Amino acid sequence: GKVVAISRTDYSDVASRMGVKFLPYGDMERFICEEDLDVIVLAVSILSFEETVKELAPILTKRLGQSTGSGAKDNATISSSTLPLIVDVLSVKEHPRSVLLQLLPEECD
Repeated sequence: GKVVAISRTDYSDVASRMGVKFLPYGDMERFICEEDLDVIVLAVSILSFEETVKELAPILTKRLGQSTGSGAKDNATISSSTLPLIVDVLSVKEHPRSVLLQLLPEECD
């Protein structure tokens, strides 16, 4: 499968050596809307987690609108396969779960 990484730090050299596509953090919209990702792994500090999810949520909503052909959330035409599975790797679980459920589109797994 294809692996795409995004970070505030430039890891393009490391990614290239690993055969991974790297995008700078400023390309978050391209990362979400154009890379056709099945899974997004959030590997950020707990201090950055909520802000990262806040930045991610509207772009996921935009992707959802693109996949359904409209900006509206019509549950009759939306399947859970239109948005990627969102996974976090924080050592605590209740805080990230709460943030993900509160901020992400309900169509995300």
